[in-house]
Amino acid sequence: MPKAAAPSPREELLKIQKQIFKRNRSLIEDSISVQEKGFEDYQRVYHRRVSKFDHVSDLEELKKALAEAEIVYVGDYHTNAQSQRAFLRILKMMIDITNRFDVALELIHDRYQPFVDHYLAGEIDEEAFLKRIKLERRWYFDLWKNFQPIFDFSKYHHLRIYGVESASSARSTLKERDKATAKKLFEILKKNPGRRLLVLIGDLHIAPEHLPAEVDALLKQAGIKKKKLLIYQNSEAIYWKLAAMKIEEKTEIVRLNGESFCIINTPPIVWQQSYINWLEQEEGEIDFADSKHSFLELVDRIGGFLGITLPSRKDEVEVFTCGDLSFLERLKNDSDFTKKEIQTIKRQILAGESYFIPKKKIAYLASLSLNHAAEEASHFVKILCSGEEFPRDPQDAFYANVLHEALGFFGSKMVNHHRKCLHEPGYRSLIVYFRDSGRKVPRDRSLELDIAHLVLELKNMEKKGALISSARVLRQRPDLFFGVTHALGYMLGDRLYYGLMAEKIGKEEIRNLYFDPFQEEGAPGKVYLSLLKRVGKIKLPRRV
Repeated sequence: MPKAAAPSPREELLKIQKQIFKRNRSLIEDSISVQEKGFEDYQRVYHRRVSKFDHVSDLEELKKALAEAEIVYVGDYHTNAQSQRAFLRILKMMIDITNRFDVALELIHDRYQPFVDHYLAGEIDEEAFLKRIKLERRWYFDLWKNFQPIFDFSKYHHLRIYGVESASSARSTLKERDKATAKKLFEILKKNPGRRLLVLIGDLHIAPEHLPAEVDALLKQAGIKKKKLLIYQNSEAIYWKLAAMKIEEKTEIVRLNGESFCIINTPPIVWQQSYINWLEQEEGEIDFADSKHSFLELVDRIGGFLGITLPSRKDEVEVFTCGDLSFLERLKNDSDFTKKEIQTIKRQILAGESYFIPKKKIAYLASLSLNHAAEEASHFVKILCSGEEFPRDPQDAFYANVLHEALGFFGSKMVNHHRKCLHEPGYRSLIVYFRDSGRKVPRDRSLELDIAHLVLELKNMEKKGALISSARVLRQRPDLFFGVTHALGYMLGDRLYYGLMAEKIGKEEIRNLYFDPFQEEGAPGKVYLSLLKRVGKIKLPRRV
């Protein structure tokens, strides 16, 4: 009997994702002690609407649909920050079309509308605004950091924001909430006949039979016609269909029918985890109370996928989160660390960067996101396999750090393949933005601009097979050294992931990178150029 073909890297990852998804679904279902009457029917209608799609779409088709729509419903998964970021990107697409539109948010109850108006007009500060709208009391977890950019964008473009949660009490059913919110949306549309409306509300509500049907009925009674557009987010059914077609990594928008799209910007296990972590400790994306356990789970997942047998000393790692800097005082009194090394660690912390300290097996997570944790877990796997870094020639040190950053980003892509990073077009756009704004570059963004210029200069040199020649100068500017190696590493790590998925580079080759200390003089630069030659032309998916 012929031996069965070994599963491909993407098939292995997909199998792991499905196992985790089933486990997470059980945890979520077990957490719901009391379920609203009629909820299952309500949810069944929604799932029927997002169970299949007509075709894979793109930004151009979505933008064309936005240009024709007068009321746009965007689905939100409250604990998943990517949901709110996607809404902001949709606002940016709409502002390219017209500025005659308003924003409606489920986030805020309509009774607090005067405070929203005062805040947008600059008449009250952020602290007073959040206190007046009772945000934490209503939502129990901190959503403001995800919604603040939406308010900043609306302030800048003079857009009106309406709070449209209108339920009379917390016990209101989903259908009652739909009716109350529909009445509020109808009032807004009637009061502003020449303006469009973009609505961000829980994804379940935007099935045509739910909130949109209630709004349509009110509009029809008033003799008003409004063309609507529904934009769902992250349907697991659609995600698994795309995975079966082997296009989930490069597909972010699908068209369901003439009036509906679905954006896929987060794998199911990631948005599930955001909810689970809220259930357990009301913050973050990895377990704040047991960050070491969560970190080691990611280490095992990365090592397991790559076929690396990790040594038992991995359990010696210490994990500190942004709320605990006690390790810093310990390092200050440790003779193993120079003042310069302590300053470097401080700079990383102040810059909001996660950091792995090999000498003491300490992982510092600047945020509790899975992306940060998985990246540092990948760094840890690298150190377990090839040992700690050692003093190098400036050019070697530069490219060794690029390679380390590449493997870190690659590891995080195994956990969340929708994670994004800037590539050359993004850095060019950044430079154009500063150049065309006509304003002096803010001091806190001058480093960002320096990095962009140097990254593009180095990418042009790479096309000729040349490496950086002034790395010694960069060693005198640690912020620029780390910023540029970080940028180049992320770009390479992104391409390594898509190269592996396209089977243009093998898993064994990537596994070997984790074991390679790049010890010989000139080796880091040679390995870097060699990898670019292999994956530098891999086509990357376009993202919303």
